[in-house]
Amino acid sequence: MGFTIYTTTISLAETLSVGVSRAFVGVPTDRICGVVVYGTDHSAEYHHLLGEIKCAVHGALNRPLPVTLVPQPILPADGFTLDIYTLDSNATFRIEELGGICYGVIEDGEEKMLFVEGVVSSDFGASVEQQSREVFGRLESLLSRYGFAVDDIVRQWNYIGNIVAYRCGKQNYQEFNDARTAYYSKGAWRNGYPAATGIGASFEGIIVGCITFKSGRAGAVCPIDNPLQVAAHVYSKSVLIDHRADATKSTPKFERAKLIECGYGACCFVSGTAAIRGEQSLEAESVVEQTIKTIENIEYLVSAENLLRSGCRSCKLQYAKLHVFIKHAEDYEQVREVVERAYPQVAVTYTVADVCRGELLVEIEGILIS
Repeated sequence: MGFTIYTTTISLAETLSVGVSRAFVGVPTDRICGVVVYGTDHSAEYHHLLGEIKCAVHGALNRPLPVTLVPQPILPADGFTLDIYTLDSNATFRIEELGGICYGVIEDGEEKMLFVEGVVSSDFGASVEQQSREVFGRLESLLSRYGFAVDDIVRQWNYIGNIVAYRCGKQNYQEFNDARTAYYSKGAWRNGYPAATGIGASFEGIIVGCITFKSGRAGAVCPIDNPLQVAAHVYSKSVLIDHRADATKSTPKFERAKLIECGYGACCFVSGTAAIRGEQSLEAESVVEQTIKTIENIEYLVSAENLLRSGCRSCKLQYAKLHVFIKHAEDYEQVREVVERAYPQVAVTYTVADVCRGELLVEIEGILIS
């Protein structure tokens, strides 16, 4: 159940309907299982714009699709970038909706997957804790409908408005992590936590999208650690930020990567990765050096040596997609030069976003397939 990801950009000069229809040209539309759209930085227009994009997708394909709108300005220009996920295998799939959430149900023998669009909080004025609990509650109801538990999540995307800012003395990212920990306490996590990205967004809300996976085969899901970095879920309290005396300071619950072995090959989800060694940020490094160190972290993470060390079966992986989050738009050219030198043949999306630590300037996530 691997993915091919088609990436295209819609300019502001185009109408959404024209741009979306053009984006699907050359894409095997019968295999599309989800679309992620990056752009916009205004909370007030978010829900209206999401509805317009969904209508444009439905009009172009004559069917609904899971659509996630991520409020992060794209680089190098204005407009929208679309990542279109298509299934590589001959697995059957259908699109359904529940409680306003659209998702794909993908099945192949004993293997079953859900591709869930970003679940968006309804009240951007509520606290991060309230928004997070609402989102996780809606997600839990959806997963339980198909017999999935929270610990069947293998990849999760967490977009947190003003991630390193504070509300009423509480840091937004730390408050989100406390809510995520409460939700995750309902699972046993025998195959490790999901691969995940926790990244900033240019609005006041919370968005959580995910992929779940179940297989009848033992060892089909393999968590991947990185000896260059302390596992995020065992960070010490010293690197978690919250100024409240009674703060819980839950750790971020994710693995550095997750390898999923399916009947048609393997798919490796690389979590959002930054210039952290051990558990400390390399904050004294320039944006170029942080990008280099981030790539070094990823390359060792997915190396044959580390996959073997993590207990994964031998497989040859190639990059299907990278996403680079850049804190300052003016750093784009420097970062792009480093990334394209390292990955000249890989499709890359660049957006502006705050990283989960104020001193970090770049974060990179990716998907690899066999």
